[in-house]
Amino acid sequence: MASLGAVLEQYPNDVIVHASDPRTGVQRGCKWPPTISEIVEACDKRVAEIQNKQRFETWGQRNELALPAPDKPVPTYDELKEKYGANFGLTPVEPRPGPTFKSPSMDDLRAHYAQFGLAFRKKSEA
Repeated sequence: MASLGAVLEQYPNDVIVHASDPRTGVQRGCKWPPTISEIVEACDKRVAEIQNKQRFETWGQRNELALPAPDKPVPTYDELKEKYGANFGLTPVEPRPGPTFKSPSMDDLRAHYAQFGLAFRKKSEA
């Protein structure tokens, strides 16, 4: 009995009343007498229900910042340029070399087709 008292001490009174009420509590879900773990499970479930209810009742009312503000001031853009240079210490991007392949001209294509015995055909002949 002392261990049950020690466990129930850590919960609010309304949670204890809910868990011990025969209409809503532990008696509805398990055989009597319940184990300490079953009572803890029922109390934890009730605490979660209360917290969910409070969360939904205050939905959108608390607009607290998720993260605290920085401790020291953030440097400005001009201060960063002065400290790191115009390109912020990054090496300039070199342009890529152009394509090395040259597309064949019509004369080159005609010579290639003639060399290998190929010919241009109209769609109706193909």
